[in-house]
Amino acid sequence: MSVIHCVSRAVIVDQGHLLLCKTLDLPKNFYFLPGGHIEPRERAQDALLRELQEETGKQGQILRFLGCVEYLFEPGHSSICHDHEYVFVFEVRSPLKLQDAIPKLEKHIELLWMPLEKIGTIDLRAEPLRELLPQWLKGGNANAI
Repeated sequence: MSVIHCVSRAVIVDQGHLLLCKTLDLPKNFYFLPGGHIEPRERAQDALLRELQEETGKQGQILRFLGCVEYLFEPGHSSICHDHEYVFVFEVRSPLKLQDAIPKLEKHIELLWMPLEKIGTIDLRAEPLRELLPQWLKGGNANAI
């Protein structure tokens, strides 16, 4: 049985680097954008700001909606709690910068900065984001797929 979740994610870029989360507690770890689950009766933007505070200890400012991606995890490579998600992606301004020490506020993830040119080479979930993020950041249409 498929479990569907809605998540809200942040694109935070500083000096050509993208802030990412890396899983630390799965059989096969992967990268994903900061943010998380949208709670019942919570707006996607509110969920994102709440999750960013929990993960980084910093307040963010949502600049614009970039797009939405539907994603099905491959069998055996799912997250712990679900295997199908709708990912709402927003560009966010954050006070957290590349030169700052990154806080470790959640034990199951590591926050790190990744050069934008490496995004296409890593195991980034949802996978379509590897191609969509560069387009969206260059001002391409915020198309849902």
